[in-house]
Formats: sequence, structure tokens, C-alpha cells
Amino acid sequence: MNNYQARLDSIVQDFGSPENGSAEPDLEHYRGKIPEAMIDFWQQNGIGTVLDGYFQFCDPGRYSGILKLVFGGDPDIHAEQTHALGFGAFGTIVAWNEVHQDVTIDLVKGQVSCPALVNGKRYDPNLAVTTQLMLLDDPTFDEYDAHAKKLFKPARSKLGKLGVGQIYGFRPILALGGNRALASLAIYEALPHMAILAQAHEMQLMDNAPFPPQPVRVIGS
Repeated sequence: MNNYQARLDSIVQDFGSPENGSAEPDLEHYRGKIPEAMIDFWQQNGIGTVLDGYFQFCDPGRYSGILKLVFGGDPDIHAEQTHALGFGAFGTIVAWNEVHQDVTIDLVKGQVSCPALVNGKRYDPNLAVTTQLMLLDDPTFDEYDAHAKKLFKPARSKLGKLGVGQIYGFRPILALGGNRALASLAIYEALPHMAILAQAHEMQLMDNAPFPPQPVRVIGS
């Protein structure tokens, strides 16, 4: 058995198998670009939603345009080497970069996390990507109202469960003066709404090691 199969099994045990998605992406296209652990996960489980829509695994090809909007012109994180693996219920994208490994894009806050780029530390790719996937229930994939209350469960109760390719979003978006409130949320098709969010403000590369996290530079500069 490979050194990551137990981790893949635990991800499914903890979060469930992806639901309602299509078959896995073109595995051969991504072999050598994405860790084998992710290829095996796709092959074994396909893509789709988990945790009642809190997170969903996606076909990277469908979301490559969003990554081009975010990373166009960046000297370090190149869009064509960055592949979306999935996203949270409010549009936070988990991605893999062929050079810099784990990348997380918080489109609502306009923040990018890429630890290896900031601290220079890289790990075994299969262990790195499975570690990333073992945190899919992390509270950072939720959004919070003005009183610091989580919004995912109230949004699911009020608006209904997300389908594949859908996210919750503020209307209007926060960058254009929207309110952090349950009443401001709606269900959107992920691709067009992500495109709006990606262009709404400058994206900041963040160093998450200190508290609070510190901006490093503007993405694209």
C-alpha cells in the first residue's frame, strides 16, 4: 500500500464520499502536475459535494479561468501551474501549484495563502495534499456575520443545500458595500460569482504564521 492510502480512506470516513458530481477529471492530463494521492482520490471517489455542501471537489479545468483572473501577471504563482482541487461553500478555493504546493484563495477577503512561497518549506507532495484535504471541515471555509456568528448552517437552513457548482454569496458583495448578514446571502452559480469576486479587489499574499496574519505583497505584483 502507498504511504497515503490510509489518509485518503480517513478523508472519506470523516467527510463522506463526494456526491452528485460527475466522473473524475481527465486523470492522465493531470498526472505529473498534481500529486498521485489526489489522482487516486479522484479515481476512487470522483468529484462532488461533501459535508452537506460545506466543500466540493471540482474538475480543475472548469475553474482555470478563475485562477487566471487571480494570478495573471504574478511573478511566482503562475496560473497555468495552479490547479483548483475544490472550494468551500462561500468560494474559498483549495488549489495545488506545481512549484509552490498548497495554495488557498479566499475570494471574499481577497487573500491568498501559499506557505511554501512565504517560508520556503516544501514537503512530500502526497502528504502535503492529503494534509490539506484532511482540513475540509476547517472553520475558515465558513463566513461570519457582523456578530462573528457562523453563516453556513443558517444559510443552508434558509436558502437550501448547495448543488454542485454553486456557492453562497453576499448580495451585494462585501467589496461593494454588502452586509455581513444572513439576509444578504443568496445562492449563486460558482463560476460567474467567483469571477466577480476575483476582480473586485486586489488580492493579497498573506503570511499566516504570525497572529494576526500579515500581508506580504499584492498578487500580480
